[in-house]
Amino acid sequence: MRLTQNEPTNFFGSIIFLLFILFAQKIQAQTCGTGFQLKPTTLSKIIEWQKFPEFSLPFSVVYGGPRFGDSQRLPLRHGFSHLATFEGADDNLPKNQRAIVWYGVAYTGTNQPWETVKSPWNNNLDGYRAKWQHELSTMPEVDLLVPDIERQIKSNDSILILKNHGSTPIAYRNLDNNSFITQYKKDLQTLYAESFGFTRGNKSSRIGGYSDSPILNTYINIAGNSWQKWTTDPSLLNYLFYDFSSNNIGGEVYNRQDFFSPSAYYYYDYPHPLAPDYLAYLLFQIEVNKAWVPNKSIIPFVWLRYSYVTDAARKFIKPFMAEATAIFPFFSGANGLWLWDDPALFNNNESFASYEYFINGLYRLSQYKDMFTGSYQLIIPQPARAYVDNHKPIWRGVAKGNDFLVAAHNPYAKDENEVVVVEATYNNLKVNVLLKGYEVFLCRFNMDLLADEPNQSFNSFKIYPNPSQDNLTIGINSLFQQTAKIEIVDATGKVIHLETANLQQGENTMTININRLPSGTYIIKAMNFSKKFVRE
Repeated sequence: MRLTQNEPTNFFGSIIFLLFILFAQKIQAQTCGTGFQLKPTTLSKIIEWQKFPEFSLPFSVVYGGPRFGDSQRLPLRHGFSHLATFEGADDNLPKNQRAIVWYGVAYTGTNQPWETVKSPWNNNLDGYRAKWQHELSTMPEVDLLVPDIERQIKSNDSILILKNHGSTPIAYRNLDNNSFITQYKKDLQTLYAESFGFTRGNKSSRIGGYSDSPILNTYINIAGNSWQKWTTDPSLLNYLFYDFSSNNIGGEVYNRQDFFSPSAYYYYDYPHPLAPDYLAYLLFQIEVNKAWVPNKSIIPFVWLRYSYVTDAARKFIKPFMAEATAIFPFFSGANGLWLWDDPALFNNNESFASYEYFINGLYRLSQYKDMFTGSYQLIIPQPARAYVDNHKPIWRGVAKGNDFLVAAHNPYAKDENEVVVVEATYNNLKVNVLLKGYEVFLCRFNMDLLADEPNQSFNSFKIYPNPSQDNLTIGINSLFQQTAKIEIVDATGKVIHLETANLQQGENTMTININRLPSGTYIIKAMNFSKKFVRE
C-alpha cells in the first residue's frame, strides 16, 4: 500500500495527516536497533574499525578490501570470518581464517589458445599443470580458494567464430553448427574441470570458481524469463554446469566445486532508471542459484563500487546500498559473502566510508545472529525476480521459535521522503512496516505477543481538523468499553507523548495540544490503529 498525502498547505507550521491502519503491532512486541549510531569517517584512506563494538556472525564472510596497515586483524573482530588481503602480521594466520582469489589461472604467458581466444583445443596442458603447481606451492594453506578463470565464450554465435581459427581441429571445423557448439562446450567444460581437479584438495579446504555459477550474471535480462523457467529450464544453465547426458545440472565442473560464487556487482548509480534494481539483482543471483543447487553453499562476491562497464565505474555505491548488501543476502539463503575490491584502488586518496556502512549492516544483523542458527525458516514472499517487474518495496523474513525477524527496504523510492507501508506476513500474523525513503529496516517481532494483540477494536479512528497547528482532536468509535494507550512517536521510534484514555462503547473524543512539536514526521498510535502526521 502506498500512502497518499493531502495537498500541501501554504502556511508554515501546519500538520498534515496521512491515514493507514497497522494491525497486530505492539511496541513491546518488537526489538529494533543496536544502540550504536554510525558516524561515518570523513577522512581518506582509513576504515575506523574500532568505532564499532566487536561482533561475529554465523556465516563465511570474507574480507577482501584494503587493510591500511591493520596489524590487529580487525575485520575478524567485526563480523568477518576470513581475510583475503594480508598484512605482514598475518603470516601465522590460521588456515581456517584464510581465503584467496587465485588470479590468472588460464594464463601462462605463452599465448595458449585458452588465454588468447578462449579455445579449449590445442593447449599445452603440461605447461598449465606446471604453472598451477608452481603457483600453488607459493600459497599458504587456505580454507576458501577461488580460482579466477573467466575464459569462457558465453554466446553460441561467438563460439562459431572459432570454426575458422587455427587452433581448432580440422575434424571439428567440418561439423554442422549445432554439433560444433556442443563440442566446444563439452571440451571447455573438460578444461575447466582439469583446473578445478588439479586445485581441489591442494592447499584448500573448500574451492569455488570466481563468478562460475549455474546461472550466470544477468543484470538486465532477469525479466527475460519467468521465475519458473529460470529455476527449471536446463537450457538457461551455464553450460559449464550442464550434464549433456542427462539434460540437467551436473558435470565435472559442478562436482569439483564445494560452493558457488556469483559476482553480483552493481552497474548503475541513481538516478539511472536501472539503478533501483540493484537489490533485486543481488537477491536473484542468490535465489536462482540456490534453487539449482540447494545442497551446496552460495557465497556471492559483492563490491562496494560500481562495476567497470558503466559511467559510474569505480565510484562507491550509495550508503543505503552498502548497508542493504550486508544484510539482505542471508535472508535469501546465502551462506556467506565475499567482500571484494580491486587492489589497484586500495591506495586511492578517497573516503572509504562505504565500508563502514557495510560493517554497520553486518553489526545490525549480528544482533539477531541466533535467528540464523539451528532450525529456522526463511520467509520469501515472492522471488526477487518479481521486483524487477513490480518495483515494490522488498522484504524478507526469518522465523524461528516465537520470533519473526524482518528486513525491509524500498530501493524504488522516488526520493528520501517517500513513505510506504510494507505488509510482512507469516502464517496468520501480519506486521506492517513503515519505510521512509531508502531506509534499511531490520526488526525482530515476538509472535506470541503479536498473537495476543486484540483484533480490530474500533469502528473508526479519526483525527481532525486537518490540517491543524495547535490542538488535535481524536475521535474513536469503540466496539466496547476499554482502556486505550495513546502514543506519539517520532521518526526515530522514540515515544514523545503517552497517555491513556478510558473509552466507552460508541463515540469518544479527546484533545491533544501539539504546538510544542517541532517540524517533522510523527506517528500517533491508539491500540492497533495508527496515523502518520507530518509537521511542516
